[in-house]
Amino acid sequence: MPPKYTFEVKVLREKRWTVDRIFMTETEAIQHAEKLVKTNAADAVRVERERERHDGTYTATVLFDRTCDGKRNVQVAIVAIDTAPPCAGPDDLYGLDARLTMWKILRKYFDHVTLCPSEILYNYGALAKLMDNDPPVYPAAIDKIASLQAPALGVDSRVRRDELYKWMDTVARRARSAEKEKRLFKESLQDFGALAEMATLIGGAEERDTLIRCAIARELYTNRNWLSKLEKLLEAVSPDMPREDLAIIDGFVADILGSAQVIQEILGSRSTLFNALMGLIDLMEGRVEDVPPRDVPEVAQVLRRLIADGNLPAGSNVLLDRIKAQISSKQPLNRINPDQEHDSFLKLMARLSNTRGFRGGPEMAEVLTSRCSMQFQEGGVTGRKLAVGAMINMIRDPLQKIRYMISISETETGVICADVLHKAISQLKESMGDINKLVPGNLSATRRLMAVTDIQKALQESVLTESVRNQLIGMLDDVLVNFIEREGFIDRLDDPELGLRERSVRLIKFCSSGLLLEGRALELARMRIAEHLRQPNFVQHYVSECQSQSEADEALRDLHRQLALAGFRG
Repeated sequence: MPPKYTFEVKVLREKRWTVDRIFMTETEAIQHAEKLVKTNAADAVRVERERERHDGTYTATVLFDRTCDGKRNVQVAIVAIDTAPPCAGPDDLYGLDARLTMWKILRKYFDHVTLCPSEILYNYGALAKLMDNDPPVYPAAIDKIASLQAPALGVDSRVRRDELYKWMDTVARRARSAEKEKRLFKESLQDFGALAEMATLIGGAEERDTLIRCAIARELYTNRNWLSKLEKLLEAVSPDMPREDLAIIDGFVADILGSAQVIQEILGSRSTLFNALMGLIDLMEGRVEDVPPRDVPEVAQVLRRLIADGNLPAGSNVLLDRIKAQISSKQPLNRINPDQEHDSFLKLMARLSNTRGFRGGPEMAEVLTSRCSMQFQEGGVTGRKLAVGAMINMIRDPLQKIRYMISISETETGVICADVLHKAISQLKESMGDINKLVPGNLSATRRLMAVTDIQKALQESVLTESVRNQLIGMLDDVLVNFIEREGFIDRLDDPELGLRERSVRLIKFCSSGLLLEGRALELARMRIAEHLRQPNFVQHYVSECQSQSEADEALRDLHRQLALAGFRG
């Protein structure tokens, strides 16, 4: 039985939405809504498609959403930001970092016109309107970004400002040039293959992707509803779509997910910030929720599936950026049950943890630490130090403690709290005597070695002071030595039931595998190899099973190559 649809026209008056009329066809509903807009009959007008599911529940999709001109009195201004990753040229302005910066500083403008950064960058008409907007948000945004980027680049902010203006003029010329390709705009997202074919025909391989993006931006520009734009993009994805074309769709999806309104509609009704964050993390990872809200739109399930399949990495990164922003807000995680605030925070930390530390790296570590500091009355440096100490105490896993310290040390908070980190490291020694306290015992011996060595590698690349790095790496090396000796790891590799050549090869490959870093643990294996090499007539025994002199010579050459890789010199 096909689904049942009705189309509700809703109007906004005195900050309340009410149903004006219900239609059975989309065309009639849109026509009526447009008439209401033209006559300024309300503050805003919306058309929602209501679908009755087989279980009797309903889902709603917004098809039309307009503000009435006669009621509009919106003062659009830039939003204060404190960071803006620098760009090296006009091409970088199309990148995800630059588009996220545009979203943040021009959020009010984008929400007001229901357009995303890519729609502006690839549509000359939309970009021209931004440049000419009154109040002048465009020059204000350029000035602010220039003032943030100039110090890091070592240039005057006025020089940087002029450079950004020049690059944006290049972007505008490219978009205007694409406007001339009238044949391209006869195609649409409904047949992405035909659109891609026409773009290739017009611009060749070099201009193909840019022309596709321009065509998409032009098509989305006429649709002033976020979820409807998202639906169009996701419907264009096919199972056999090439990766480069998925990347084009992913870029637009990522931009639309930058809208807070889109996130709210996709998540549905959530009672607390904690529940919203958990739902957002599930969406970012493409995980199906156990009990999703009943008002989650169908497009959210399509989005979730594509993220799970790895088709929307940029979209997933934008969701991660949104998660960071929400965690750093001042809103309680659990406004309904304040007594559960701490437990909610612990669950959030656990949900964002993986074998590499916190999902989102140093930035996530810092926003979580900032959230943790809200429990203390002390502010400033004292508050930060208390928060770092509390974070270390809350993380039970010693290896995760170390990963947290590595991540937070790369942030401003970590620099300020270096003394707290050093003190915590000295207290770690008691919990690092046995590998079973660091790594689950149900893992194989090789996996346990890898887990500890990965931490050592992360420490080597960290910005912790050299003395602290060496202290931690040495402590972990002692753990590996104890484990290797207790488990008889070297003895199992050097099985006396095997021939000398096989025993030697196994030991040498173990040393060159990267499972262990330079240290006492690796030296244990090298010492056993050295014992074999010092045996009388080692070479004769090693090549005894070779069938010819050439085979023996090749075996010895390979031995010397493997010994070099294993750290033996000379």
